[in-house]
Amino acid sequence: MIRLHVSPAVFQTTRFSDGPLPLVELVGALMRLRSPAARRHPPEAVRPLFDLFSDKGEVPDFLLSRRTEIGAALEELATTPVSRLRCELMSAFQGRPRAAWLHGLASGERSARAVLTRCVEAGYRALVEPNWTDIAATAHTDLAHRGRILLREGLAKAIASLPSTIGHHGQTVDVDNPVDRGVPVEHGLIFAPSCLLPGTLVITGGRGEPVTVVYPAPLAPVRGRVGRSDSLSALLGTRRAAVLRAAAVPRGTTELAAQAGISLSSASEHASALRNAGLIMTTRAGRKVLHTATELADSLLTACAPPLPVAVAASSRPAWGGR
Repeated sequence: MIRLHVSPAVFQTTRFSDGPLPLVELVGALMRLRSPAARRHPPEAVRPLFDLFSDKGEVPDFLLSRRTEIGAALEELATTPVSRLRCELMSAFQGRPRAAWLHGLASGERSARAVLTRCVEAGYRALVEPNWTDIAATAHTDLAHRGRILLREGLAKAIASLPSTIGHHGQTVDVDNPVDRGVPVEHGLIFAPSCLLPGTLVITGGRGEPVTVVYPAPLAPVRGRVGRSDSLSALLGTRRAAVLRAAAVPRGTTELAAQAGISLSSASEHASALRNAGLIMTTRAGRKVLHTATELADSLLTACAPPLPVAVAASSRPAWGGR
């Protein structure tokens, strides 16, 4: 059990992520390919990434970016300090990485860093990007559900709605893990859904970074997504539906645009149309304008959302955490 000790001040800032994390989804895809039941062979360009898995099936934290946009995640990986790479590789492999290129990575060799960034991008393009639309839709449906609970019933209820591998008692959050240890949370706590990761994951990260708890929100079977999952888009149009889903939690126009994957002007236009229809309300907080879904929109989102996938029982899936 990983026990996260959260101070009252930090607990008040606890939040959910803005969307799925591309590199965490990549790690989930790689874990599936490492499974004995896997029938698919990974592309040649991706195979060096399997060297990053320890005997316990863990990867160094530097591979687990919290960025929700792949370009930013790759940039973060390309600029990670050598000291952090070395420290996390030595910790993961007890000072003895098996692959020669990992020794080069720990030593700061540019060629090894190029291997890392090239393989990670190739892995994302081959294993995650083809399913990204479904991954993003599932994650945002899950986040909208948690966001409504958070807004109406509070943080404790939102945490209680997560899979049973995550528990909450006072100022402590417990995450199932084979090793018992406590982790202080000094710079924030974030919860993020993952569609491809088979279990719960704790990313402790570097100095000054928040702790991130990733929980499973598995993709529903294709048959389960046909019909109801597309009904909101059929009613409002794909882009307007995406803007409304993004407004399930208060967001500025720029944030709506980023979440929906559209231009700022388009987001503003759709927000105006939704406001005129009574589906969002717009308020001003200082210089920032915030758009929030109304109760009418919440009812519409709930009616159009597919049932949340039921997480696999804790005993049948691994739970693992960063160091």
